[in-house]
Amino acid sequence: MTSFSIKILGTNAALPEESTITSAQVITVHEQMYVIDCGEGMQSKLKLYKIRRNRINAILISHLHGDHLFGLPGLLTSYVHFQRKTPLTIIGPAGIREFCEVILRLSHAFINFEILIIELTHGDEKIVVYEDLHVEVSAFPLNHRIPTYGYIITEKLPSWNVRADKIVSLQLTVDQIKAVKRGEDIVTAEGLTVRNEEVVYHKWLPRRYAYCSDTVYDERLPSYISGVDVLYHEATYLSGMEEQAMDRMHSTVVQAADIARLSGVGKLVVGHFSVRYVDKTEFLIEGREVFENTILAEEGLEIIINEKKND
Repeated sequence: MTSFSIKILGTNAALPEESTITSAQVITVHEQMYVIDCGEGMQSKLKLYKIRRNRINAILISHLHGDHLFGLPGLLTSYVHFQRKTPLTIIGPAGIREFCEVILRLSHAFINFEILIIELTHGDEKIVVYEDLHVEVSAFPLNHRIPTYGYIITEKLPSWNVRADKIVSLQLTVDQIKAVKRGEDIVTAEGLTVRNEEVVYHKWLPRRYAYCSDTVYDERLPSYISGVDVLYHEATYLSGMEEQAMDRMHSTVVQAADIARLSGVGKLVVGHFSVRYVDKTEFLIEGREVFENTILAEEGLEIIINEKKND
């Protein structure tokens, strides 16, 4: 079975505590790793949970507030001690390039691997911003005090299966079977063009994870994240704090749960808790009143998205 998991490394808003750091997650897909947000203390958590930093392919930054990226300089400059050679992609809003370049220049950091930086400036669209052999990453806008983006990580399925009945009825040759597995259309001996999608299928459905960091309640979100397997959505405040949430452009847990309900997601993970709350139990109670399959983001929690057969 191929892997798709989310490891929570940080759950707090604004400030780290002894029990957790600020926003940070590692997503593992087919044994490849992708970081979403990189709060202060990221390196300590990678070490604590024995996460091999050289396997990180891309770092996705939601926005340029410090509690989401102050762990990035330390992570980048640490690679001199881990002999990284493979390229690393960093994606984030406009300004992430300057942030990285200034930090590396002023600290005289020794970087002997390629860093590819992609800056996001698009508006209301959801667009693909990164691809490799294992995942496709899309970014979409959130509604916060500064430019902020959410991300969807979609699994790429390893190969197509050819329908057995089509092999027989079309009398496909070995070369034609290989061609349709590569995604090509084919032409039969009779000169009939057969479109690829008529012949192939996947045994499994692609798994999808959506990450919505700092944002007010935004009715656009269901159009971006509809039907994802797992949704992480910030839930800075409990009920009764709607006015403060709006003023600071954050969400309450009830608002996060309502987005999950409207989006038809499989599971909701809430986090980015205000440090005013010591006991997080009420977040779980309030969230489940609106969306039953709600869980709390807790440092060290690993969420596994199981494979789903394509019936």
